[in-house]
Amino acid sequence: MKKICYQLLLGMMLFIAGCDDHFESLQENPNSPDIAAPINILQSIIQDSWETPWTRTERLNQYYVSTYVVYDDQNYLLGEYKMDYGTLRDIAALEKEVARVGTEDSKQFLPVAKFFRAFFYIRMTERLGDIPMSEAVKGEEGKFTPIYDSQKEVYTNCLQLLEEANTELALYTGKTYALTNDLYFNGNITQWRKAVNTFRIRVLMSLSKRNEEMNVAEQLHQIISDPEKYPLMESIKDNMQITYYGSADDQYPLYPDNGRKYASIYFIGDTYVSQLKRTEDPRIFIQMVPGDTQNAGVEGRERMFSSYVGGVTGNTIEALQQQGSDGLLAYINYDTYITPTGLPCVQLGYQELQLTLAEAANQGWINEDAQTYYTNGIRADMDFYGVNKDEIEAFLTNPVNIYQGDNEAGLKQIREQKYVALFQNSGYQAFFEQRRTGVPEFSIGEGNANGKIPLRWMYPTSERQYNEENLKAALQSQFQGSDDINDVMWLIK
Repeated sequence: MKKICYQLLLGMMLFIAGCDDHFESLQENPNSPDIAAPINILQSIIQDSWETPWTRTERLNQYYVSTYVVYDDQNYLLGEYKMDYGTLRDIAALEKEVARVGTEDSKQFLPVAKFFRAFFYIRMTERLGDIPMSEAVKGEEGKFTPIYDSQKEVYTNCLQLLEEANTELALYTGKTYALTNDLYFNGNITQWRKAVNTFRIRVLMSLSKRNEEMNVAEQLHQIISDPEKYPLMESIKDNMQITYYGSADDQYPLYPDNGRKYASIYFIGDTYVSQLKRTEDPRIFIQMVPGDTQNAGVEGRERMFSSYVGGVTGNTIEALQQQGSDGLLAYINYDTYITPTGLPCVQLGYQELQLTLAEAANQGWINEDAQTYYTNGIRADMDFYGVNKDEIEAFLTNPVNIYQGDNEAGLKQIREQKYVALFQNSGYQAFFEQRRTGVPEFSIGEGNANGKIPLRWMYPTSERQYNEENLKAALQSQFQGSDDINDVMWLIK
């Protein structure tokens, strides 16, 4: 009997020991792996960077209007911005995975990670102001309540990250591409370098009001003067863009049903339509369709600028809805957009780059010809839409579109054409450009519940809950304690 009890006790002890040995493995979820190939992490980061067309963003850019409040409106009550630290943690995970893999070619991911680190910090700071950066994404080091870095510090650090990303990418030019199949450039290192430097040009121009403080002109001149060290996009073929391939899970956002729905809910905005009509821009015939009652029955009305009327963003929803119901307003061109592939959605493009350089040349910040950049930018965007060469030449030789020189009139032309080139592309970039320059003049009226065009988003509630002390300090140093959508951040003072 004692022998039997002893054997039972021994068996139980061995069983418990076995359970202890396997305890950690039992906690692992085989359906949720704790490691991932660098390219898989990068694809997720890239998807987080996308800003797709025909969203609320484009209504705030005044490219189109909603006529039903249930589908949103254009009241400009921006609210809070959800910060991008989740994606920044993915970037840190990408760097750790590269270290785990340990191969030389896997290190090609590291400069791309630096680019995206700068990209997402810029995305946050241009919307909010000061943000945590130097102590952010350091939970493993016990830093759960990071201090806020000033906006100037954030931009300084991001510009340095972009400098390093370009330099490090150059080391891999012409070598085996570990980046193969990335969603933007399919592993083309040269195109990645062009994107990094083109983005840096965008960031520098966004700092135009801080030119002397941030040496904007000097940095722009340095980049333009050394194309071998700082390659830039050379055509629309270099654009960083979302390309829709038309498969069931990769279709243009408006296809197949939303396009028809949009035609009775969303209409093209007057701020945009008026610009195209004033300059007799042929892009209007590709991007939109006239309202049903505009020049009704007139042969060839689709090619008449007078047929196109846009919805005024500042009007009330009720007024816009009545105009839409009456068939007065222009709407989306089905043939251009409502297909499985639609058009690529440019996130960062050659056409924008050329017009930014035109502005820099107009200001005398780079020793280049502003008119050449101005013309290149217009041609590139018209090529993007497939405008024929005769129409392009007619537009460029129209007296209203001939570059007026390196003066205020020429500068306004450049900025207006950048607004046109950003139509349904690059997310909020048109909004940020208008905030910086005042061009074009945005519509304000009864439909704008804020009473003016706001300047920023508010910090998320989560910061008040988990990082209140540092948030209060940041608000005090920036806005005397306020957190309002009309507060003026350092970037645009």
